[in-house]
Amino acid sequence: MARGRPRETGCRRVLGILAAALLLEGAAASTGGTDLAAEAKALAEAAQKKYGRGYVTRVDAARHIVYVSALDQYTLGRVTGLLGTFADSQRQLLFPHTLPWNVTVVLPTVADYRKPMPRINASGHYEAATRVLESISLSDVLLHEFTHALHHADQVRANQRHAVWICEGLATLFQRSTMREGRLEVLLGRDLAGLQQAVKNQKAPSFAALLAMDQPAFLSDAEACYAEAHYLIFYLNSRGKLKDFYENYKAGYAADRTGATALAKTLGKPLDQVEADWRQWLLAQEPPWTPARPSKALLGVKMEPAEQGVTVAGIIRGSAAESAGQLKVGDIVVSVAGQSTRTPHDLTAAVQTCRPGQTIDIEVIRDDRTMLVRQLLSVMPP
Repeated sequence: MARGRPRETGCRRVLGILAAALLLEGAAASTGGTDLAAEAKALAEAAQKKYGRGYVTRVDAARHIVYVSALDQYTLGRVTGLLGTFADSQRQLLFPHTLPWNVTVVLPTVADYRKPMPRINASGHYEAATRVLESISLSDVLLHEFTHALHHADQVRANQRHAVWICEGLATLFQRSTMREGRLEVLLGRDLAGLQQAVKNQKAPSFAALLAMDQPAFLSDAEACYAEAHYLIFYLNSRGKLKDFYENYKAGYAADRTGATALAKTLGKPLDQVEADWRQWLLAQEPPWTPARPSKALLGVKMEPAEQGVTVAGIIRGSAAESAGQLKVGDIVVSVAGQSTRTPHDLTAAVQTCRPGQTIDIEVIRDDRTMLVRQLLSVMPP
């Protein structure tokens, strides 16, 4: 099986690389003494003037997040609830401190998102230098970039710049997560099957190579490196060792920035044995979607590829999509159940990770604006 396409986020942009170089700029310029509430109000007012009609601003003063939104009120409420809950969960899980500055989250129209950078393929990006997150995705890409924002603040607080595999591994881990019984639970992704095949074919980087990579090297083989970083971090989390690893890494950062020493210390084994154990664990995992699954969910739309996602070219008669009436011909589906849908294959795979009879969030672009609709899935006929 061919390995899946790497994520489409701002991490792959040249501007993102430049922002990473600025990661620690301002670490010496403490936010102490700054009135963050007043600053948030000023940021919101400036954003309202910049974006103008059709946009609203909302300030989460407790979490230091300023929202600038072209979304409808229902969708905006879902997004602010999602990021607020995610930020609170991360304080318990990995990043214990509230943001030391305001992060501006811009949720624009597609046209406004494309204006400054018309050739950009990413659905979202976070700029460390300006502390601005901009996204037309409201699901996994948004959580990926928001994880970068939280991690950026934690690195600056520690006066560190962490290895690229840790930055991208954490962001990719948490982009596929959900709240269950009050706890943040991470989920396997569609990149698992491709990585398993790469490991079997000895096409995946060794741990020693991955851990030593700088950002250009990491991006030169992004498809393999994102997936391997993802499931190395996933492995630590599944063992209940992620927080221990992260704290060991920060404590030993001056002596080893790659994370090799922290991995060995956390798991009590030399790196080559950690890698061997990880490979055995990885190959034992069941991908979240396999074509042989007997009972498959059905959305009930005809699909055509589009620049931002998948166009709904028609509604299948008698399907759940027709009964619900939420999806419209011409909608561009950006994500299904929190999973990006850049191609019709992505959309099909995302639907089939869900259960027949399940009601899911579907993120669509309609009339140049992103919105969420709720959709019941039916059963695919045999």
